[in-house]
Amino acid sequence: MSARIRVVVIGAGYAGVMAANRLAGSPRLSDSIIVTVINPISDFVERIRLHEVAAGSRESARVPMRSLLHERADIVEGTASRIDPENHNVHLSGGRAPLGYDVLLYSVGSTQAWGKIPAGAYGLKDSDDANRLQARISQLDPGSTVSIIGAGLTGIEVTAEIAEKYPQLQVHLISRGAIAGSLSGSGRHAVMKRLSGLGVEMIENTDVQGCDDSSVITSGGDTLRSDCTIWTAGFSAPVLARDSGLPTDALGRLMVDESLSCPQFPDIFGAGDAIQAPQTVAGHLRMSCATALPLGAHAADSIMARLDQRAPAPLSVGYMLRCISLGRKSGLVQTVRADDQPRRFVLRGRLAATAKAQMCQMTLSWIRGELRQSGSYSWPKGPRPAEAK
Repeated sequence: MSARIRVVVIGAGYAGVMAANRLAGSPRLSDSIIVTVINPISDFVERIRLHEVAAGSRESARVPMRSLLHERADIVEGTASRIDPENHNVHLSGGRAPLGYDVLLYSVGSTQAWGKIPAGAYGLKDSDDANRLQARISQLDPGSTVSIIGAGLTGIEVTAEIAEKYPQLQVHLISRGAIAGSLSGSGRHAVMKRLSGLGVEMIENTDVQGCDDSSVITSGGDTLRSDCTIWTAGFSAPVLARDSGLPTDALGRLMVDESLSCPQFPDIFGAGDAIQAPQTVAGHLRMSCATALPLGAHAADSIMARLDQRAPAPLSVGYMLRCISLGRKSGLVQTVRADDQPRRFVLRGRLAATAKAQMCQMTLSWIRGELRQSGSYSWPKGPRPAEAK
């Protein structure tokens, strides 16, 4: 390669920063590529800690980007408004000049499905949301009711964090289905026992149709008191790929092949929550940093293979654990198979809380490790094709 290849990464979350470090730090490519990362803010946001910020257990989930991103990767603070795949340009909001690229990595992450969130509810998609929510909760009078809508892992963590930090509040967790239903029997029992011990009222198999500043309205027509309603039900992809005319699925995620390349535009790759890879390799994957990190690393490997005129390898990502915080004093570690299906063994209580805290620290350690040595990060391989869903 005689000319320097311009690699533009849209999004500096777990997938984007991991990929940028792997590319910028490659000794073989250091004189051959220019890596530029586009991100709306100058900091990295630890989304896995937003529930701590919302409850006031942690001051901030923001980390200076330059402490995580390789020195040979440039940062452009801005928002990508449109991708022009025909002319290899990324347009930025605010009338700024577009950025040209030879290779593009689409790693914009996920966001909350705002069209489905009632106007009276608080979201938890970023640091600003977490700070607004913390300000509201800290002003509530004793005996006020906080309702969390959605009992996925995020909803469970938010519920436990608030209930532990503010025992004077009445905390309700409302779920469309069973709470912690994706865990093993012992894992679900441990979560329910912990939440009950924190005084949380758990309402299962109930849809919420709307809310205002003082109540939640269920699909059955019941009106439940709620002085602060937090919406954690449902995540979706940003509209950038769809609005740019790129191939997307029904949720707006960029469609990629088994190597994470977009077949219609082979110079565009994808990683993280905002993509949809084939079911053969990704049918078992869930939106999480445990998925974003290996996808970012694999996308970088695929880009490097393409630059070397080699065929990229198919994606293979598996799981070992699900780590759930249940406040600062307790947690749950659910062992899982490579396809994310729960095993019987779980770790609970303070030991699990320690393991969860260490896992959160490890996510940044893995990113910084890739900064120091490109290719150092590795991950569990996925299930055999016959086992993938």
